[in-house]
Amino acid sequence: MNIINQVMADMDPLAALLSDYEKAHVGYVYSLGFSEALVLTNDAWKERVAGIPHNSFLIAASFDPNKMSEIHDFDKEVVLLRVLGPTSLPQDADLLKTRIEHNQRRTHDELFVDDVRDGIDPITHSELQYGGIKCRVLGTFYTDNGSLRLGSDLENYMCSTRLRVFKPYGDVLATIVNHVNPEVLAKSLEESKKSGFTQLPTPIQIGTVRYTSTDRLHRGIKEKLVPVLIQPSDFLSRRTAVLGMTRTGKSNTIKTTVAAVSMAALKDRIKVGQIIFDINGEYANANHQDDGSSIADVFGADCIRYRAIDTPGFEDLRTNFYQDVDQGLNLIQALFRKDTSPYSGQDLDNFMSSTLEEPDPTAHSDHNRWAVRKAIFQCILYKAGYTPPVGFKVAVPNSKKLVDQLNKFAIAQQPPISITVPPSNSASLSEACTWFATIRNINLKIKAAQKNTNQTQIGIESSTKDNPWVDATIESYLNFLIRENSGGLPFGGYRAVVNYSPYHSPRRSADVIEEILTHLYGGKIVILDLSAGPVSVRTVLSKRIAEHIFNRSFNIMNEGQIPPSVVIYVEEAHNIIGKKDDLTDTWPRLAKEGAKARIAFVYATQEPSSIHPNILANTENWFVTHLNNDDELRALGKFYDFADFHASLKTAQDVGFARIKTLSSPYVIPTQINRFTPEDIKKALHSYSSVK
Repeated sequence: MNIINQVMADMDPLAALLSDYEKAHVGYVYSLGFSEALVLTNDAWKERVAGIPHNSFLIAASFDPNKMSEIHDFDKEVVLLRVLGPTSLPQDADLLKTRIEHNQRRTHDELFVDDVRDGIDPITHSELQYGGIKCRVLGTFYTDNGSLRLGSDLENYMCSTRLRVFKPYGDVLATIVNHVNPEVLAKSLEESKKSGFTQLPTPIQIGTVRYTSTDRLHRGIKEKLVPVLIQPSDFLSRRTAVLGMTRTGKSNTIKTTVAAVSMAALKDRIKVGQIIFDINGEYANANHQDDGSSIADVFGADCIRYRAIDTPGFEDLRTNFYQDVDQGLNLIQALFRKDTSPYSGQDLDNFMSSTLEEPDPTAHSDHNRWAVRKAIFQCILYKAGYTPPVGFKVAVPNSKKLVDQLNKFAIAQQPPISITVPPSNSASLSEACTWFATIRNINLKIKAAQKNTNQTQIGIESSTKDNPWVDATIESYLNFLIRENSGGLPFGGYRAVVNYSPYHSPRRSADVIEEILTHLYGGKIVILDLSAGPVSVRTVLSKRIAEHIFNRSFNIMNEGQIPPSVVIYVEEAHNIIGKKDDLTDTWPRLAKEGAKARIAFVYATQEPSSIHPNILANTENWFVTHLNNDDELRALGKFYDFADFHASLKTAQDVGFARIKTLSSPYVIPTQINRFTPEDIKKALHSYSSVK
């Protein structure tokens, strides 16, 4: 029988959880419910296991692992507990009185006593060593078809509980913190294959178990640090929150995550694009925390950096307004809406509500009017001080019918006036401005003459008879350019957009958003350094880029194709994601719906309460360090079992000390995040790259 029991103990994963039960024993459960357990413990037992820290894991079982063949079915389980704090025993009042009386009897000479019992008799000292611990019930380990499984609750409990309590450490603790149920692994494999992986990505060590800020004992020199692993697949098409005060390790966590996802993709030869909205420039540039290297240094050509000012080593984040007129006008309009402008008027309103999106070229009339608005817009930029690209030319309208009408009017004047017609596709900006001023001036005079003779005020006639060449929108554009309304009254005109010229880049030749999307779909890491340039670039440009990623991925999906995998990281998210944003706005939609189109969303902030509640509600992965006030803790406490960590999160300010809840893990794990070490990552990248 002993041989049978030994074989079963060696094979049974439940028995493995109690593999060192004699040394790990710390107490007995004396009261049990579905959500909480009360444990009787003893100082001597605590000393044997290097203490029982706050928020540490304990396990409780009633079976002898050496007698697996003899145990009852009801006992074939291990209850997982988390330490919440002390609880009183019925005799505590008497024991407290004893401690006080003992100290009252001390003399000065007895201040320090060379006695482990501190001068108390052995029987009394033995009684005083006992105490109670209140624990949260996290779940139940059991076996199913030989596999270890974890239920997230307690199925049953006995009032006459016989549960012994043990402190897990070493391999047992590693099993607990890294356990993933078989069906969860199967689902992860299914999702990973959809993302292009041939197998489940290898888990990445994110850190080691750490229960408290004071870690002298449970992480001491004699204790084995227990690794905490994360599944890279947890972050693909998922939402992740990285929460904590400044300088507590949020950036380090994100860098480690970026590296983990990149290495997993490289190992399986798939493309996962990652884009970082870097508010403070700590990802694009090296700092002292990274041993002198940044993400860009580590990943080299696979990392592309953008900035909104000219900087060596960075691509230009800005748009060339002269070439990408629709993007330029949209950005001007967005900036104007956010600005407190002294300018107003109907022509300004018309300009700010117009569009320069190119219509179908086969719709000749609409396309011709768009070409006119485009050319006038380029002239407006020139007048407003936007530096044009070198040698830039304007495609001005100079059709025969238009020129004939202008010449007819000019010749009829006394004395006749001369009109210089610029070349249609190679007019300078100065020539184009003069040409449009001429068209506007003659058009207004023709309309005035038509009014005086009671004719329909058409002005210059378009190619379609009795239709005006200068429609309402073109008229507002021309007035905006000349800074005078159609009644001859001056107004601000192009001066209303002068302040937005820093967002324009004369040296960019391609649409920056299309360029960024190309890099992402090619599996690159893109860092948008938003620390330099105008402050409002954070919200305006970030939202535009995020919106294009969202729309492009959904368009691909709606066409019946599989969108590329993209991971979006937003640093200091409270600066660009408004709590009161409408659910139809870009960021809430990205968080709520992005997963459908294989977009993962990682956001970092020190203010959880400032994030849109819809984003928080759709978050699967959580990394939380130090939060310094009760309001933020209450916002966090609504999710999972973070309420158990309120006291620790508020007091512990250690860098990298995080509480982690991932999609694959059913409970929060207190973890010391590994430091982002560029040299180690470079070695790993080299080893992955060399795999054939």
